[in-house]
Amino acid sequence: MNQRTDKAITREHFHRTMRDLLLEASPEEFRELAREAGLNVDELAKTGKTIVERVVQQNRRSATQPENVVVLHKGLNTLLLMLRRRDGLDESKLAERADVDEVEIRRIESEAGYIPHPRTIFKLEKQFGLPSGVLAKLSGAVKHNSPVLEEKALAFAASAQSIGRLTRAERQLLNEFIKFLTEKG
Repeated sequence: MNQRTDKAITREHFHRTMRDLLLEASPEEFRELAREAGLNVDELAKTGKTIVERVVQQNRRSATQPENVVVLHKGLNTLLLMLRRRDGLDESKLAERADVDEVEIRRIESEAGYIPHPRTIFKLEKQFGLPSGVLAKLSGAVKHNSPVLEEKALAFAASAQSIGRLTRAERQLLNEFIKFLTEKG
């Protein structure tokens, strides 16, 4: 094993040990063990409380997606569906070609407000030959303050069909939307 792996195992072992200690030790045992390790129990408690508060805030933020992220996601959903239709790909074939998780593609296409992993955005942009950042704008991963972008995304989503090969009008709509996203650098 290399040093990096040893550190990861040591860190993982430490975290598991601490979790077990916190879950199973009585308060007296915990104080005694902390003192033996040279740790200040009050500082540990303060740090733990800060971490818990931070996690709770992050969860609240992610649970209440701003309306504009949901609107933009409709554009992302439609764009991904249309690009797949254009290229004759189902979800599993796209996942295979782009080297991304098929479940994540399904989530992008079906869950309003789902924010894909940056790696997935990058891989999908590469697969479809899109300029960098085009999908990121619609994913919610990049903050924006553009009512025009939201309006265009919603209009694009409303104008597309969901099955079959792209019609000439849909292909034109797709190309115009990608051009708009590219120009909004």
